[in-house]
Amino acid sequence: MRRYQPMISLAVGVWLLIIAGLAQAEPPIAGYVTRVRGEVVVETAAGRQAPALGHALYPGNRVITGADARLEARMKDGAVLTLSERTEFVIQQVAGATPNSEGSSFELLKGAFRAITAHHDAGGSGWQGAQSSPEPAAPVWKVRTPVAIIGVRGTELWGGFNLLSAGTNTLDVVMLNGAGVYVENAGGVTELKQGGDGTTVKGAEAAPLPIRVWGEKKLQAALRTVAW
Repeated sequence: MRRYQPMISLAVGVWLLIIAGLAQAEPPIAGYVTRVRGEVVVETAAGRQAPALGHALYPGNRVITGADARLEARMKDGAVLTLSERTEFVIQQVAGATPNSEGSSFELLKGAFRAITAHHDAGGSGWQGAQSSPEPAAPVWKVRTPVAIIGVRGTELWGGFNLLSAGTNTLDVVMLNGAGVYVENAGGVTELKQGGDGTTVKGAEAAPLPIRVWGEKKLQAALRTVAW
């Protein structure tokens, strides 16, 4: 029996290494689905899945909603996301999902979303002047779109394309509440400082327009896109 002990120990050691490797390979969970309506799919490297309540979301997942569909998810960073119908939204990185993840980043390819992000900056927004500062301090929560980057700090906001039939390449962003939002592309940057402040980006080659307080009609049209 003793002559087999080294072989048994070796086999056990190899098995433990395999188990440890599998554990390390398990992707970090970015968040969970908390509400879903209509035709929604989550694209992963392994294929497509129809998410149900409690479905785990991972970095790299692409969420696609169909006509009159909605999806709500709570992310590991504390943010609550609501996706509108006909939306494509990619989870890139979420703070808290892994020990080394700094900040959260997403991508809105089409459609619209509403987000309530956790307040990470108790000392204030840390930004300097909306129209005059070309390089605002980097926020910890970003959404990239084909026409601009939306940077967020402890804020509730709505962002989306084709609001009130403005066009599929026209991005509107409004801050609903919180510490601040900026919208930036190669053409410039606009900072939204208080609830109701909004801006529009009419394509990738156009700078974000100056702040404009949204009227009730436009605001309600935006909120209807994410209403349940």
